[in-house]
Amino acid sequence: MTDLTLSFVVEVLREYEEKSGLSCFVIANKMDIESSNYYKYRDGNGNPTCKTIDKILKVVLEEYPEIIEEILKRELKAIQETMELVKTS
Repeated sequence: MTDLTLSFVVEVLREYEEKSGLSCFVIANKMDIESSNYYKYRDGNGNPTCKTIDKILKVVLEEYPEIIEEILKRELKAIQETMELVKTS
C-alpha cells in the first residue's frame, strides 16, 4: 500500500465519521470490517487490502458521495498548483 493510498483512506474515514456522526464501532460494522482494524486505518497505522478499501468506498459513496468528490477536487487543485509552479520555474 502506498502512502498516498493510505492517506486517502484516512481522509475518507475521518470525513465520513465527522459527517455521519456515527461511532467508530457502528461505522466499522456498516463497512463490514473489524473495529480494531478500523481504528488503525483511521489513524493511518493499518494496511487495508483492496477488498477492504472497496468496502469502505462502497459505504461512503452510497451515503455521502460528496466526501469523495471534495477530496478528489482538493487533490486535483494541488496537482494543478504544482504544475503551475513547474511551468514558472
